[in-house]
Amino acid sequence: MESFAESKGKIIAEITSDEPDVRSSYLKRYPEQVEGFATGMANAVLAWRDLDAGSEKEEGRAYVSALVYCAITLHIQSMRLFLSGHPIAAGNLSRQVVEAIALALLCSSKQLTVLQRFKEDNYTHDAVDDLLRHYEKLGLRKDGVEVLKGAQAFFHKFSHPTKMTIAAITSFSVEGLYVGASFDDGKVAEYDKEVFGRVSLAGVFANFVEAVKVNVALW
Repeated sequence: MESFAESKGKIIAEITSDEPDVRSSYLKRYPEQVEGFATGMANAVLAWRDLDAGSEKEEGRAYVSALVYCAITLHIQSMRLFLSGHPIAAGNLSRQVVEAIALALLCSSKQLTVLQRFKEDNYTHDAVDDLLRHYEKLGLRKDGVEVLKGAQAFFHKFSHPTKMTIAAITSFSVEGLYVGASFDDGKVAEYDKEVFGRVSLAGVFANFVEAVKVNVALW
């Protein structure tokens, strides 16, 4: 049995060091997906720059631009966490990504009052459901919004303790538990699904930004 000092030493190592071997295992399995993710998010950043140009002159536009930028950076951070072996933290961030996209789209419309309520801290965070109610006013396709709804439901499981939380810290390939970062050969089928979802979202991320830009141009 480990001594107190040994346990403390492992905890200090966990919170102060990186796990390059874990990240290397993910990168070895997903090189093409990483490339595709980076391409999609680079396109999103370029689209955002057009939206952000001159936003400092108009408070409402600055809020919308900031929400879009939050969605972009959170998605990048989520992928980084996932490839670093922290699926629960990555999933929790992904839920915020989906909600930030939805909120930015809602705030981009002057027909709605969401932007004003958000600025006044009076908006309750039902952005994805609100987007489903108002997608036509925003010039969106319902099936695209339903994809966001499905992603929200999936990543909601990472925001609360569930059996998935227990599974994340349990090794499926050998007997044992993980304290921190991990790559588990027994979970690669689930890893594949998560990477596919993140890369797919990255591939259409610029489309969401363009939709925001179209609505803001009508102000």
